[in-house]
Amino acid sequence: MFLFPFLGFLCGLLFALPVAAQPDEPRAEPAAEALPEVEGASVELSWAEVRALLEQLTRYQLEGVGAGQRPPLDAMVHSARLRVTVGEGVLLVDGTVDAEVLVDGWTTVPLFPLPTALRGVSIAGAGEPARLVATPDGGVGLLLHAAGPHPIELSYAVAVDPKMGPKTVAVPLPHAGSIEVTFVADARLENVTAEGAVLVRSTGLRVGPGDADVVTQRIFAVRDPDGFVLDFVARRPLSGMSPSLTGTPGGPEGPTAVEPAAPAEPPRPVRYRADTGIDVAIDPAAVRAVVRIELSIHDAPLEAFDLDPLPGWELVKASLDGTDEPLRLEPADGVLTVRLPYPVEERAGLTLLLEQTNERKLAVVAAPAINVHGAYRQEGAIGFRLDSTIEGAAGRVEGGGPADPGELTLPGGVVAQVAFRFHKVPYAIEMALRYHEPRAVLTAAVERALVRVIVLRDGKTAVDAAYLVRNSRHAYLAVTLPPGAEPWGAFLGGRAVQLGQRADRPQVVLVALPRPEDAAGEPEPFVVQVTYFLRGDPVEDFSGWDFALPRIDLPIAVLDVEAYLPAEVTYRSVGGRLDWVAAIEAAPLAGWSAGDYRGTEVAGKARDKSGELENALWDQTVALTKGALAARFELPKEGTLLRWHGAIVLPDEPVGVEVTTRPAWLDRLVWWGSAGFLLGAGGLLALGLAAWAASRRRRGWLLLGVAAASAGAVVAARALAIPVARPYLVFLGFVVAGVAVGAMNLFRALAAMRRGPAAP
Repeated sequence: MFLFPFLGFLCGLLFALPVAAQPDEPRAEPAAEALPEVEGASVELSWAEVRALLEQLTRYQLEGVGAGQRPPLDAMVHSARLRVTVGEGVLLVDGTVDAEVLVDGWTTVPLFPLPTALRGVSIAGAGEPARLVATPDGGVGLLLHAAGPHPIELSYAVAVDPKMGPKTVAVPLPHAGSIEVTFVADARLENVTAEGAVLVRSTGLRVGPGDADVVTQRIFAVRDPDGFVLDFVARRPLSGMSPSLTGTPGGPEGPTAVEPAAPAEPPRPVRYRADTGIDVAIDPAAVRAVVRIELSIHDAPLEAFDLDPLPGWELVKASLDGTDEPLRLEPADGVLTVRLPYPVEERAGLTLLLEQTNERKLAVVAAPAINVHGAYRQEGAIGFRLDSTIEGAAGRVEGGGPADPGELTLPGGVVAQVAFRFHKVPYAIEMALRYHEPRAVLTAAVERALVRVIVLRDGKTAVDAAYLVRNSRHAYLAVTLPPGAEPWGAFLGGRAVQLGQRADRPQVVLVALPRPEDAAGEPEPFVVQVTYFLRGDPVEDFSGWDFALPRIDLPIAVLDVEAYLPAEVTYRSVGGRLDWVAAIEAAPLAGWSAGDYRGTEVAGKARDKSGELENALWDQTVALTKGALAARFELPKEGTLLRWHGAIVLPDEPVGVEVTTRPAWLDRLVWWGSAGFLLGAGGLLALGLAAWAASRRRRGWLLLGVAAASAGAVVAARALAIPVARPYLVFLGFVVAGVAVGAMNLFRALAAMRRGPAAP
């Protein structure tokens, strides 16, 4: 063991050692914290601890403060410059990847995150071979030993379908900070685009004397190496030719020599079969047909074919699957020649959109007669779909027969009302039509309406009318306000919208409604609110108050009215279209947009579609929320609450409520008077029972009759005159009290009779 003085001696010897050559500029030394002075303290260290301390001090003297610090990663890939060319059913990728190893020792440089078909990997300027290893995440990496930059040359292949037609090829790329891809396309390729990258430049390059020896180089800057996808259309098969171009233009490599092509086989004529599906939709204005032709091609590519003319039909659009280019239909020598945008092998799908005007004039509609010339076999299905105002029956049928609509496959997956099959051409299939007058249907309705009315003593009235609307085609909700009403605002689904007004009828305001015409199934409900203000007659005692509800141009299934009237006044409803109720079934406006009311199944269905519905309604109401919009104004709920309820209110049907008024002190006076009256009746009842028990039957029956008549009159008056929810329960208490007093007197009389008369 060594003591602290000896440790200081060793440190002095260490600093006296010669140090390694350092740069001329002074090295920044770290600021050391001052150690506290401890009197009489000593430290005991073992030889292993002293040796470790000496090694650390020596390393500090020789290497400085940064010794032993490790970089955050062992290796990195700076950039990649790749070139993509077209081979025989394959895309060839060649280029250079700049990598750097940051630590000494064996290190794995990640090249590809997924397994890749590598053709060759080499390290530029290195005499050792490239060592490929699998990375822990399943990719491909390169094992390097020396630290520093390493240019890596690699080549790999990506398979591509050699047949003609549109191609979508995902090209794996190394994860580098900067990636540039040059795609070399010859005359076989058109409509070249790339996903996950930005086109920087496109240039042409001649690699031979012929017109076919011109290639196009497109340089892409890649932003997403995992999502780099090349899209192009092959006009000819990607086989039988060598890569278009390899090497860098103008560089030492130059264009590669073209390999001699294999001897061509004798050409064989193309053979194809046609399967046709025709959907004929008939409505009063026009007849539209969607023709789907599926071609099975054999022996050779198909570049064009002929169809029979289509008299009476106008060709709206013709398209080929897999390409956006329109098909060309050229009339020639009594046929329609269909020229494909490129030769097609094996299978081709064509779609023709045909149309002819109707205007309720066509008595017979014939399906388009599709005859593909040169096809060794033709068959197909035809389906007719008729408007609800058109009745159809099968007419002339030649070359085919009826079929089950559910078993046929028609364009777009539609199900026809009347269906046929044909197995030979030519064919003729017709439908005889009979037209009926269309009837108007309900395109919008209000499932529930809630009108809240706030009335002050001086007649100021504020109204908030909310309507739960289901709409499919209605453009506006027309609300007719009472005379003198001043609109305050309108809200659609809780969002403020603009109000319109009819010039010829100023009291009619219009609220534009969203129309979810493209939504599948039943349209979902939404809430429309209209608020307005008017000045009415003051609310006085011994008078009446009536209120006309706003009228709308839609039928209302359920209508509820809540009126908050001035307090200290007693109200009684008199007549009217609506029923006066004690309470309205709970239906908060916040839940109406989801259909959550009256416990129906609408709530569940609306919750499932709430997100989709809210997005659709918001998209359609953006245009309605421009300009000056109303501020939300919450009506205060103060005073006496009265409620009315009704059902099936027709459009523009006048509906209102009316009440009579009297002061509240009159009700209190009547209440106490009737209570005293009933107590007196109870007393008379008790006296009558006592007299009856004392064998004074005549007097007892008289008192009983008077008591019963008095109690009945008071109870009837209270029930009819004053609107109390349960008046009979109130007066039943007085009756019970009177009967109890009478029974007690009866028992006392019976006890007196038992004792008999007092002795003289």
